[in-house]
Amino acid sequence: MANRFVLNTISYHGSGAIKEIPGELQRRGYKKIFVCSDPDLVKFGVTAKVTDELDAAGIAWSLYSEIKPNPTIQNVKDGVEAFKAAEADAIVTIGGGSSMDTAKAIGIIINNPEFADVRSLEGVAPTKNHAVFTIAVPTTAGTAAEVTINYVITDPEKVRKFVCVDTNDAPEVAVVDPDMMASMPAGLTASTGMDALTHAIEGYTTKALGSSPTCSTLRLLS
Repeated sequence: MANRFVLNTISYHGSGAIKEIPGELQRRGYKKIFVCSDPDLVKFGVTAKVTDELDAAGIAWSLYSEIKPNPTIQNVKDGVEAFKAAEADAIVTIGGGSSMDTAKAIGIIINNPEFADVRSLEGVAPTKNHAVFTIAVPTTAGTAAEVTINYVITDPEKVRKFVCVDTNDAPEVAVVDPDMMASMPAGLTASTGMDALTHAIEGYTTKALGSSPTCSTLRLLS
């Protein structure tokens, strides 16, 4: 059985990594950035850490922050319309899973308009085009949405969540800067850290068919 890995083209890690964002955008010729974040991150100045870097580089941007925890179909639809209205050509998403999942859905629909019905993305959607170029900047340690091909959307009408899996939604660039997480409350820091640790332990101990050979190698080395 073959194992498949889908990874970002580029990943930056370390304090100050967000300073690499303008260069990644400029080298590709992007002119107007759609910044996708959430209201609390905007309120507490976390989003501004990135937008200040864009301003310093003279890169135009538009903010979309009307995102709820457990983002809804309407959040995605509103984001698609906001992206079009901004005449943006790339996405920088800042936040936890909610912001990044919303950005993934927006980016997919913009480049695959036949999937404008958000529910049509459920499961493994047969999209043809990669999402809008996206740089993902996590502000928590728990979701890993910046490096995965999955996203989850809430359907309030049917009172359920649905999972979308699509290799075309993976952000091209992940920027994991611990300074973006430093302002999290202690309780959230602890809980998201435990979330990440739990995933690592699951991968390390599982004997499931198709489990990652990387985890198997780690077991042999332990």
